[in-house]
Amino acid sequence: MIFIGRKSPLHTKTAAIILSLILAAILSAIRQGAPAEIRASQVLMRGLYIPNSKSRGMDYIKSLVEKGKPLGINMLVMDVHAFGSTVYRVNPDVISYLKRENFYIAARIVCFQDGINKMPVAQSKLEQLYSLTAAAADSGFDEVQLDYIRFADDGIPYPLNKKYAFIESLLRNFRKIADEKNLKLSADLFGRVVYNRDDFIGQKVEIFAKYTDILYPMLYPSHYTGDRQRMSMPGETVREGTIKGLNRVAGINVEIQPYIQAFPYNIQYARMKLEEYVALQIKAVEETSARGWVAWNPNGDYSSVFTALEAMK
Repeated sequence: MIFIGRKSPLHTKTAAIILSLILAAILSAIRQGAPAEIRASQVLMRGLYIPNSKSRGMDYIKSLVEKGKPLGINMLVMDVHAFGSTVYRVNPDVISYLKRENFYIAARIVCFQDGINKMPVAQSKLEQLYSLTAAAADSGFDEVQLDYIRFADDGIPYPLNKKYAFIESLLRNFRKIADEKNLKLSADLFGRVVYNRDDFIGQKVEIFAKYTDILYPMLYPSHYTGDRQRMSMPGETVREGTIKGLNRVAGINVEIQPYIQAFPYNIQYARMKLEEYVALQIKAVEETSARGWVAWNPNGDYSSVFTALEAMK
């Protein structure tokens, strides 16, 4: 017989059921990886991705700052070249304005659009990427964010160790430039990579973590095609992926800051409005020790994010 309080007897069988449920919850948390403690003193980053065509428009940038800053938006990830080009295109006046507004700004560089299809990669192509990195540092960006630094899904099936070795050599070179320029270096990862120890696109968390300061897993719930549960539960999907990423870099001086979905693709599975879909993702990330989040909308339309943050006040 088990007693709770002074005189409330609880049948042994009932107690056993309760204890088994508690144990199951503990084991589940261990399997999934319990989130690290909520951030203590670090600044929570609330970021927005900005396509290159809009990143150079002062009116658009000012509008984002005026709407977003009161809601905690303090970071912009800006394309520094147009799609399919490696020509550096930024507006120095925009950079100066964002600095005055105390915004943290990251320069996004698309290394290999849709991935590397064939080796070797021309040295001239690599030099263009290194030049973009140096130019971003000289323009006043706080961070360079490397995207599409991976092999193509359907490219030549090179051995995985060859893919890893090539990507590591690239990261080593980018790290050298970043150190010379006193610049933070980061990289975007496919969302599935935080789940996979090895992935045929050549992205491995532990290799990227050796050379970067921040990793950005792209945890868009809509992209888990074929998994109705993950697509219908945006908050839990993003929480799970964020915790997976945090666990992979535990004990390493690397931060995790996931991309979240601020576009309507496949949100019908969640049966909610986009702003609600966004709010659940924001809440999920901010309940972990992640650095923060970056919202992605390919057109730079962040009305759903502003509405979500307003409702969360």
